[in-house]
Amino acid sequence: MTRLGLASVVLIATCAGGLSGCGPEDMPDPLLQPGRHLSPLVQLQRLQGDADHMHIAQLKYREADSKLFFCSYTFGMIDASDPQDMSYEVQGLKHVTPSGSNRDPGCLHLAWDEDDLDLVYTSHRGNIDFAVFLSGWDLTDPDAPVQLPALQEPGVAYGGIDVENGLIYVALQTGGLGIYDYDAGTGWTNISTASGLNNAWNVQVIGDIAYVADGTGGLATVDVSDPLAPSFIARVVFGGNAEDLVVADGVAYVAAGSGGLVLVDVSDPAAPSVLSDVPTPGSAVGVAYSAGRAYVAAWNDTRIYDVSDPASPAFIAALRLTIEQGYETCSGDPEVCVPDTQRPDPTARTLHVAASGDDMFVGNWWVPYSFRVHADRSAPSIVLPEDVARIDLGPTEVGDTNTRELSVKNEGNAALTLFDNWVDNEAFAVSPAQVRIEPGESAELTLSYTATVTTSETAVLQLWSDDPQQPIRSAYLVGNQPGLGVGQPLPDTEVTLLDGSTLSTAPLIGNVMVLAYFATF
Repeated sequence: MTRLGLASVVLIATCAGGLSGCGPEDMPDPLLQPGRHLSPLVQLQRLQGDADHMHIAQLKYREADSKLFFCSYTFGMIDASDPQDMSYEVQGLKHVTPSGSNRDPGCLHLAWDEDDLDLVYTSHRGNIDFAVFLSGWDLTDPDAPVQLPALQEPGVAYGGIDVENGLIYVALQTGGLGIYDYDAGTGWTNISTASGLNNAWNVQVIGDIAYVADGTGGLATVDVSDPLAPSFIARVVFGGNAEDLVVADGVAYVAAGSGGLVLVDVSDPAAPSVLSDVPTPGSAVGVAYSAGRAYVAAWNDTRIYDVSDPASPAFIAALRLTIEQGYETCSGDPEVCVPDTQRPDPTARTLHVAASGDDMFVGNWWVPYSFRVHADRSAPSIVLPEDVARIDLGPTEVGDTNTRELSVKNEGNAALTLFDNWVDNEAFAVSPAQVRIEPGESAELTLSYTATVTTSETAVLQLWSDDPQQPIRSAYLVGNQPGLGVGQPLPDTEVTLLDGSTLSTAPLIGNVMVLAYFATF
């Protein structure tokens, strides 16, 4: 048995089948023992309502009355006064628009009027299914909500909203920053539009300054002291795409897509400057702030950082949620399919987050959750690449072996011990069987597949660790996968483009072609 030391990562070589398949002479000495850690996050509630696939795009907590508002395929309001026993007060609301749309839209953004808490404004930038609009709801009687008239202006896409100084400020994507007034008698009035912006996704207004998440233009500031003549002040550009922001105590916390979380000093709006940035494994699309902590909805997970020192954010915890996919294995003629319970459940996407004190509210792809944060607890936090849902080791001749590396990272604040790594099919193997990874470090696991047949073979890789949030992670391994896969040539394909012309892959042989799959929401 060979022991390897790599910086702050301890590796112990393995025998086939993981530790459970080792004989006494093969066992590593000494065995790595798991630590004992309490999770910094404790789930309080998974709130099930009328719908279980909500696609929550924004989640906002209102301190004044402990209400939690959400934009999703619908709009609604939750009583969150007891985060362990939340309940829907309003749910399932959809907007009616003058233009109509393929599906009546919920919303993507919301904001309330602090001077009239019964009014909540909503917007949608529009897509192939949903109409673009600026609207809202009068929730004076939660049992009978009244939709405000929906505004639609030619060529205008409505993004994030904020309400300040009795006015409604709307990020208009490439159209700049719109300033609107709403009156129950006369409806909507477009007062003015600030230019000089790049691609305004969201906005927060404090006093006479509007802080704008300006896409690839970073964070921009706008003087709105004169609503009739708003003027661009300054910007600071950083990596990624600024999509969401929250400003507190002179610091802007920006969800910057692939740029992660970016902290910007805005104490002088004329000279914003980056204080620090924190990369996130997934795309940072939503952000919240409460009690010296920044909360980031990072698509693959939700992350919490201690930002009491904005120049040096410290990781507290990360939360990954999953969804039961209902995989099947099919074989025979006629084909018979049975549930495949061994495959790992995929990540359930998280698009937004809200917080109040030690309570975190997660806007998941499916339903909202509440969690209690125990910031005083130290624990490891395992991060795996998303392709563990299916790791293809490619076409392999019988008797030949293919290998692939799997990176495991510890983003926690305590050492991570993977104390038993193993697979359930002898055609596959993983090495090492044990590994200890210090905070912030990564280790590489070697996966191998030795083909025993010419047809497809599969296995489940098990990673048992002392991460209290995710003590067992798994990956689905496949070799000799039929159809299109790793190591197999792209078949001749011809597609019709939007302009009616055709594209054939035959002339592209020998070149790299990127296939991009995307949705329109």
